Amino acid sequence: MMSRVAEHCFWLARYLERAENTARVLEVNQTLLLDFDVPFEQQWKPLLIISGIHDFKGPFDAETIQNSLTWDRENGASIVSSIGHARENARIIREVISADMWERMNYYYLWMQSAGARDLYDNNRADFYNQIKRINQLVDGIGEGTMLHGEPWDFFKLGKFLERASQTARILDVKYHLVQSNPKLAATDLENAHWTAILKSCSGYEPFHKQRQSLEPRLGVAVAEFLIFDPIFPRSIVFCLEMCREKAHAISGRPIDQAKNEIELILQALLGQMEATTVDDMVHSDLHEGLTAIVNRTHEIGAAIFQTYFDFKPEDVTQHQSQSANGQTQSQTMTKTEA
Repeated sequence: MMSRVAEHCFWLARYLERAENTARVLEVNQTLLLDFDVPFEQQWKPLLIISGIHDFKGPFDAETIQNSLTWDRENGASIVSSIGHARENARIIREVISADMWERMNYYYLWMQSAGARDLYDNNRADFYNQIKRINQLVDGIGEGTMLHGEPWDFFKLGKFLERASQTARILDVKYHLVQSNPKLAATDLENAHWTAILKSCSGYEPFHKQRQSLEPRLGVAVAEFLIFDPIFPRSIVFCLEMCREKAHAISGRPIDQAKNEIELILQALLGQMEATTVDDMVHSDLHEGLTAIVNRTHEIGAAIFQTYFDFKPEDVTQHQSQSANGQTQSQTMTKTEA
């Protein structure tokens, strides 16, 4: 498969997942903490850090931050930017994705430019953010049912789960550190609200409580364990990294136990390290440092994917075409000789 197609499939999924994650954390902050008097440093500033924005220029108030993370086209982490980039990647590979997938992606891109989207944002923000979440879910579901499940689909899923692993690690890192570094929150309703917010920001509130019927005495540690290590929750870090490994080997064609390229080796090492670690180990040694290391490793995986599959220079293409031609000539020669 051409590296151009692979790269656009990969980034289409990443941008869709990014838009959904941004909408979810905004919606949770908007609705869940309304009943509490939460200082700005605890409620809205963490969202900037989760989005990788450390030099925010605008006023530090809730409305400005929500507007920036939703509508600012110059903010690469905003919802409108993510959907715009997703649509552009989809447009370039229209011959690869299904017509239904493209039509739905284009429909929501145009909807984001409409007065209707602005009206919904102004009048019912929770419904607006829920609509954004459904964009990713609908496009992903349509692709699941209508797109050929070959290499392009493997790259799509690789991008989706790499982005998801990074986002879960970022959300848990920032929010866990916020709660644990503030002793005034201990054993308060606000502390429980923050743990609930962390779970809902990762779509984990309902699955967490289905697994754990009673309130944990160490709720924060239990939440961290669930979001990091749960093997069947589709947004846990371990689950996402396992899916990345599965897709990386599907693309290379190697068995899961034979890691050779840099992508496979990083995933093998990271998953092996996590398998030998418990949440108590991470908390004892500094959970913030451990989660930051996971985020950094996802960046390394992204860089390795780029170098392995996408970073083709013109001379590489010429060399590849020459090798392919030589291989075809040799194959034809062997056939004639055998004949």
